[in-house]
Amino acid sequence: MKLRISRRLKWLLSIIGIFVLLGTSSSYYENQICRKLSITIDDNGGNLFLDEKDIQSLLDSNSREFLLNTPYKFINTRHLEKRLKANAFIENCVISKKLNGELAVWVRLVKPVVRVWSKQENFYLDSKGKKIPFSKKFTPHCLIFSTDEVNFDFENNENDKKLLALLRKITSSSFFRSHVAQIAKVRQDLKVYLQLSESEIDFGDIENWEAKLRKLEIVCRYILPRKGWNAYEKISLKYHQQVVCEYAKR
Repeated sequence: MKLRISRRLKWLLSIIGIFVLLGTSSSYYENQICRKLSITIDDNGGNLFLDEKDIQSLLDSNSREFLLNTPYKFINTRHLEKRLKANAFIENCVISKKLNGELAVWVRLVKPVVRVWSKQENFYLDSKGKKIPFSKKFTPHCLIFSTDEVNFDFENNENDKKLLALLRKITSSSFFRSHVAQIAKVRQDLKVYLQLSESEIDFGDIENWEAKLRKLEIVCRYILPRKGWNAYEKISLKYHQQVVCEYAKR
């Protein structure tokens, strides 16, 4: 009987000790002072929209809030993450408090893949169709998409979904990135312009874009290198199982 009581008492004391230790550690952690701000920026392939000073400015909310020498209990990391994610050039971020007083900030910047030109508005798009504003600080090299209609609905509009899929396919392919310089939307049809050729390529509408893109690859890989990059004035891909070429006027 005494042995059972002794064992139960030991277990009880052990549990109490654990809670006391956790409480002490939690108290020490919350009263820890932020002594260092460590900022790591993933530029997502060289997209230098923001630097450490810009991140510092966003965290300090334009000098209205000071993180250094502030106890952890007064620093809301979720609030700070939400503030950073509200910036158009930040794709994701994680902020963590370390036991040594270091506030670690990891930021991943956006990666634009298409530059949209229009009379109404100019901006970038990422691979998911998210809109990214122009930056005075950094200009990435992107595929140019010119259009008069910039009110895209990539979630609900079927034609816009297909357009995004086409743009994503071109920008994710090293072959097409090295050949296609610009795509222009004229009413419902697309015109393709190449890096090395002055030929105007009539892509037609967005329907059957996969088949037309395969024909564009044939044009860039086999036809133009053999015939000459400027041998044709116009090339049409819009006809079923055909590539129609019109010789340039001499």
